Amino acid sequence: MSVMIRAKDSGRTNMTTVIFKEFTFAAAHCLKGLDDGHPCTVLHGHNYKVRLEIEGTPDPQTGMVMDFAKIKEVVAPLIEQLDHSTLNDSMPVTTSECLAAFFADRLRDDLTGLRRVEVRETQTCGAIVYL
Repeated sequence: MSVMIRAKDSGRTNMTTVIFKEFTFAAAHCLKGLDDGHPCTVLHGHNYKVRLEIEGTPDPQTGMVMDFAKIKEVVAPLIEQLDHSTLNDSMPVTTSECLAAFFADRLRDDLTGLRRVEVRETQTCGAIVYL
């Protein structure tokens, strides 16, 4: 026998909650203004990971802060724009810091409660923008 516990049954729907959704895309870029011989001045690629965090109070009826499907719908056009592209064709500076700001600026109005955007260009390197 299984028991389903809904958020409204748990008595905890008024708690502030942070949800997250992650996206990936592959893109090439090169960085300008670095010392001669720096490896990042040569066109190269990354498999980027974008993590969005949204803060809110779960809806008493659905138990959700926001439907993950809505987040995907809002973010998909940006991922499609960048995936398998050369980032330098879309933006003047292509650092992880600038990519995180790129996502934050374009998503903040459509994702109420967006509080953090993380962009990783490798497993050990990336940038975080707090809104």
